[in-house]
Amino acid sequence: MLRTVLFAMLLIHLTHLNFLSAEEAESVSNQLIRIHLNSRILRSFENDSLILSFPIRVGKIETPAPLGKAVIWIKRERPVFRYLTGPKKGEFLPWADCADGLKRIDYSKMRALGLEYKGGEKRYSIHSITCSETIGLAVSNGCIGLSIPDMLQLFPLIQLGTEVIISDD
Repeated sequence: MLRTVLFAMLLIHLTHLNFLSAEEAESVSNQLIRIHLNSRILRSFENDSLILSFPIRVGKIETPAPLGKAVIWIKRERPVFRYLTGPKKGEFLPWADCADGLKRIDYSKMRALGLEYKGGEKRYSIHSITCSETIGLAVSNGCIGLSIPDMLQLFPLIQLGTEVIISDD
């Protein structure tokens, strides 16, 4: 079994934050993020010009990221990851079980961009990951994962209201 199962059990704790609803976010930004699930690439555009492109990890076959349009409705610095299931459900997750052993999650470098799908209540995130060897793999519960350095580069550039298009092409 993949050693990063713990990361498939993540929950980003989203409390005490300012955010936009999907309706409020309509046409707020001149930015666009395109996520290509099959090629496992995230591309960020501004004014129709490609700004950044990063390899990503994606959801497992049984828990894929929903296809379609969403908006960035929340930006979270230092999101808190928690166990989703099992005897530790809801508890703080201090370690990631990576291929080269346990790594303490450096929450000071974690960032998350919350996705709200138009017409739906499903919420997923684009967020930093500790186990960089999972980039290019389908191991999450539907969230999009970027390496810490890539997310630290992307995060400050993205505005609330940025449209996100997730496709399987």
